[in-house]
Amino acid sequence: LAETPDDPIRDFGFSKSAEQTYEHWGKTHTLRQMVKMVRLFRPDILIPTFLDVPGQHGHHRAVTQTTLAAFDEAARADSFDDLGLPVWQVNALYLPAWGGGGGSYDDEVPPPDATHEILTGDYDPVLGGTYAQVGEWSRACHATQGMGRPVDEEERPVPLHQLRTASGTPVHSNLTEGVPETLAALAAHCNADADGSSDAGPQAATDAQQAAADALAAFPDSKAVMGALCRLQSALLTLDAHIVPAHKHRVQLKMRQVAMAASEAAALQLHFEISPTVPEIGSTAEARLSWHVADTANAPRLSATLQGSGQLDCGAFSDTGDAGRRRAMTAPLTVSAPPIDAMAGWHGIMAGPASLHAEVCLHVGDSQFVLPLCPDTIFSTKPRQTGHIAPARTLLRLGEDTGFDMQLLPDATVPAAEDAKLSLPDGWQFEAAPAASSTGMSGRVTLASDARAGHYRIHATLADEPVYTAQELAYAHIRRQKRFSRAAADIALVDTAGLDGLTIGWIDGGVDEAHHWAGQLGAQIVQLDDSDLQSGSFDGLDVLVAGVFAGGTRPVNQSMRYIRPWIEAGGHFVSQYHRPVDNWDRATSSPLPLQPGTPSIRWRVTDASAPVQMLQPDHPLFAGPNPITDKDFGGWIKERGLYFASEWDQAYVPLLAMSDSGEKPLEGSLLAAEIGAGSHVHCALNLFYQMDHMVVGAFRLFANLLTPFNGK
Repeated sequence: LAETPDDPIRDFGFSKSAEQTYEHWGKTHTLRQMVKMVRLFRPDILIPTFLDVPGQHGHHRAVTQTTLAAFDEAARADSFDDLGLPVWQVNALYLPAWGGGGGSYDDEVPPPDATHEILTGDYDPVLGGTYAQVGEWSRACHATQGMGRPVDEEERPVPLHQLRTASGTPVHSNLTEGVPETLAALAAHCNADADGSSDAGPQAATDAQQAAADALAAFPDSKAVMGALCRLQSALLTLDAHIVPAHKHRVQLKMRQVAMAASEAAALQLHFEISPTVPEIGSTAEARLSWHVADTANAPRLSATLQGSGQLDCGAFSDTGDAGRRRAMTAPLTVSAPPIDAMAGWHGIMAGPASLHAEVCLHVGDSQFVLPLCPDTIFSTKPRQTGHIAPARTLLRLGEDTGFDMQLLPDATVPAAEDAKLSLPDGWQFEAAPAASSTGMSGRVTLASDARAGHYRIHATLADEPVYTAQELAYAHIRRQKRFSRAAADIALVDTAGLDGLTIGWIDGGVDEAHHWAGQLGAQIVQLDDSDLQSGSFDGLDVLVAGVFAGGTRPVNQSMRYIRPWIEAGGHFVSQYHRPVDNWDRATSSPLPLQPGTPSIRWRVTDASAPVQMLQPDHPLFAGPNPITDKDFGGWIKERGLYFASEWDQAYVPLLAMSDSGEKPLEGSLLAAEIGAGSHVHCALNLFYQMDHMVVGAFRLFANLLTPFNGK
C-alpha cells in the first residue's frame, strides 16, 4: 500500500491487533491507499490472505479490515474523491476459508465454511509451473524470513468463503459470474451508435475474439501472429469507442497486452537505458531506446516520446542513424531537484508507469501499438553530494571517553575543506587532521565537558549541500536500483561499566552483531568455530555466548556436553533467543531444561514501551556492574523481545515480567540460574536490535548479562 519511501505503511515490527498496527500506519490513510489501489487496478474480486481474528499478526488483521472496508468505499463517489479516480465496484468479496495457525500465529476463531474452491494444481506452460509453485517462488524472495518451499505439481484446492457480492445476491457457481470472461462477452456491454444502430460494438467484440484466437493458433509463425494482432488491434479500437464506461478498462488493458505481444512477434528485444544510470540533480542525461531488427523488409517502424515527472525536462527522441541489426534513438533528459527515489508509485499493465518511461509506438502497416516502457534499471536521481561518515555507529562510555575519530568520505573529490561541515551537538568540537588528499576529511570529535548520556546523530554538508549515502539493491528477483538517505553517524554515550579483562567465546549464528558491542565495551572476543564447539576447546574463556538463532546453524546441541561441565567449573554462559525450529531440544540445547514458547505470537511482547517489572530487583544481574533501574528500559524501539521461554527448570529464576496491553504477564524474557560454580543467563530480550539502534539502557543491561556472577 505504500507509494513513497516515507509512507507510514511499513513493516515496523510485529503487532498483535489491527489497532496496534493503525497506530503506526494511520487507519484513514491505510483505507485511502487501499481505495486508491482498487480504483486504479479495478479488480473484479477482492480476497485478503488472512483472517481478522485474535491470534493473527496485527499487520494481516489491519489489511483484512481495510480490504473489507474498501469493497464499499471504493464504490462511493463521496469517499476519497480527492484521489481524482473514478469509483469502482468490485464484483465479489471473499475470505480465506483456512486458518492461520502454526509456529508463528494462533488463530482463536475457526475459519468460515468454504463456499467456493479454486484448483491450483494444473501446470501452466506459460508461467512455467502451477499456481501453487509460482506462489512459493514469490515467498522464497522473502529470504530473510526463510519463506518458500518446494511443492510438487499436484492438485491443491484453495477454499474460499464468499462474504459479499456487488448485487447482494450470493454467487453460487464460478467466481467470475457476472463478469465478462472473454472479449466476445463484451458484446453485451456496448452502447449504440449515434444513428441508433447497435451492431458496431458487438461485432467488434466478436471480431476481437476471433482475431485473438487466430493469433494464438498462428504461433510460432510470427508473421501470421502479427497479422492477427493487427486485426485484433483494429477491432479493439472500434470496441473501445462503443463499450460502456464500466468495462472500458478491459479493452484498454487488452490493447496494452496486444502491444506487448506485437513487440514479441517482431522480436524487437527493446532496451531502454539512461546514461548515467543514476543522474545527478542539475545535470543532463541521455535516454537511449534501442531495438532489434529481425526482418528488415517487414520490421515495424518505431516512434517514441519521453515522459516523466515534474523534476524531469524530457527532450524529443532523434534517430542515431545506426544501420545494423540494432537500431536506436536518443533523447536528452535534464534533471532537477528534489531527487527522485527508486521507489515509485504503483504501476503495471493496468496502471501506467509512475516515473520516467518511454511511450513507444509500433507502426505496422496501418496499425499502431502503444507500449509504455520503463528503463532497464529502475530510475532514480541522486543528490549533488553523496558519501558516508565513518564510523557509522560509535559507542562511548561516559566519563571514560572524551572523543573519537571521524571521517567524512565523499564519493567524489571534495571542495575546499572549509566547505565541509558536520552538524555536531552543542559544545562538541571537530578538529580536522592535516589534509592528506582531496578524497575525504578526517579528524577528531571532542565531546562537550558536560555531555550527557544519550543517543546523538551527526550529519554532514558539502558546499552547503546535505550529504547522502547510497544503498544499492541487487537481487536476482528485482531490477538493480539505488536508494539514497541522509549520511549519518550515530553515537551512543552510555554511563556504563566496561567488560575490560573478560575473554568471551562467541558462538555466532550470523544474525546479530552483539559481539561487536561486547568488543566495544572492552571485552576480548574469540569467535569459536565448529571444531572448538565439538571438542570443548574453551580454555582461557571467562564467558561463552550463543548468538541469536545460533543453534539453527551451529553444533550447540552437540557441544552442550562440554558447555555444562565448563559452567559447573565456574564458567558463565549466556544464550540469546532461539526459535523452536533452530534445532532446539528442551534437554540438550541448554545446560538445564528450557523451552522457547510456540506459537511465537503468544510468547513475545511487541510494545517496545510495555511496562517492565523487576521480579528480583536485588539479583546480582541487576546489581552490577551497572545498577539497573526502570530508566534502562526507556526509549526502546520495535519490541521488548520474542521467543520468550514458556517453561524452564526450577533452578532458573525469572527476573522480569512484561506483557502487551490486556495480556497476562510473561516471565520468560530473562532467566538466570546458578549451576555449580558458574551461571547461565537466557535472554529473549531484543538487546542486539536496541544496541544497533543506540538505545542507551540496552548497553548497560548487556554489560551486566556478560559479567559473570555466582550469587555469593
